Amino acid sequence: MFKSFILIFSPIVYLMNKIIPLVKGKTLFFSKGGQFSGNPKCFFKYMLDKKQGFPLWITDSTQVYNDLCTEFSRKHVFLRKGFIGNIRYIYHYLTSSAVIIRGSKDFWDILQYTKTKRRKVINLGHGILVPGTKKTGIEIRPSKKAAKPELKRRKATTYYTMCSDIEKYIRSAAYYVNIHKFVVVGSPRTDIIIHNLDKKQEVIKLLNNLLKPQVNFNKVILYAPTHRDAGRWRDSLHPSEFFPFQDFEMKTLSKFLEDNNSIMLLRTHDQENKFGSKDKSQIDSIIDSKRIFYFSHSVLMDVNEILPAVDLLISDYSSLAVDFLLCNKPIIYIPYDLGEYHRGIILDFYRWTPGVKVLKFKEFINIAQEYLDHPEKDSAERERLKEMFHQYQDGKSCDRILELIKD
Repeated sequence: MFKSFILIFSPIVYLMNKIIPLVKGKTLFFSKGGQFSGNPKCFFKYMLDKKQGFPLWITDSTQVYNDLCTEFSRKHVFLRKGFIGNIRYIYHYLTSSAVIIRGSKDFWDILQYTKTKRRKVINLGHGILVPGTKKTGIEIRPSKKAAKPELKRRKATTYYTMCSDIEKYIRSAAYYVNIHKFVVVGSPRTDIIIHNLDKKQEVIKLLNNLLKPQVNFNKVILYAPTHRDAGRWRDSLHPSEFFPFQDFEMKTLSKFLEDNNSIMLLRTHDQENKFGSKDKSQIDSIIDSKRIFYFSHSVLMDVNEILPAVDLLISDYSSLAVDFLLCNKPIIYIPYDLGEYHRGIILDFYRWTPGVKVLKFKEFINIAQEYLDHPEKDSAERERLKEMFHQYQDGKSCDRILELIKD
């Protein structure tokens, strides 16, 4: 309905966009599905904490709106619902001096008619693009016609925030967008990790409050694979698999965790769940141990908050593994579908991932034990790649992003 409305009145909106004065410092935020998460969430909270400008979070979820009104002042949250709500949405957009997005489609329903150099559009992204893992270039589209809408959206962005020069050059080449739009300032979600590195006990306390039932533990293992794409532009793939080993034994895993006084957190990617209790349907068969917990987004929206308490990460091609380099702790990779992973490979996976790759359960148990006993193993390689992927490690990414808005 809104798309039809804005299309009909797009000439009027276009003219209003030219003449309505912008409110200095007014910054609109939006994240996928209106959810309060990721880099936009981190920067939104930063602006409120530092009393910088006027941040306004827009959501079409009544539940998210009510939660944020409880946590923050109602004046900083807007529920986009109904005809009047959409009229106010247009007003807030037209008077904002900056909009913060996570994906190219955020705000596109109105941005496509109101592109202007007066208003800055800053894409904070979801996670770091890792050499050796995800490819997000236009070339994944099957034809130039299919790629055209995405190219149009990407070119409408003023700045893309990057964590390193490596990411900057890879993304600019993959996006077919002018390299000057890519600025190395760091990532708000990595600020969380850096600020919590010396607060491990506080993080463990948070973790304890989230676990049900509670259990005593000394070690934390996080298992967080990325998602497998399925949709219009790609062949369908099965959801990410946990422990995709033919020789997997639940009893052996339970004994391993018990012997090491460890807990394991299983986390699905936000592309593969609906932020609800039904997420764990994928892993019900595994959660039959007192030491294995479902820990997806309905438990904790942003997993970066607890990374400093994690002793071992298990992943595949996820950007979370690059965030985790800031902790310089062991990583086990399970690239069970490397040959089929349709998101593409930029550089050699095995050369750009600082951890052991396993394809058999027995090997997994042995390597996990070695990493828990000797966390310094592969530390030099992790440190080397950390310096390459994280140009800034001062926890001040939000400060630099704020300067982009003010310039």
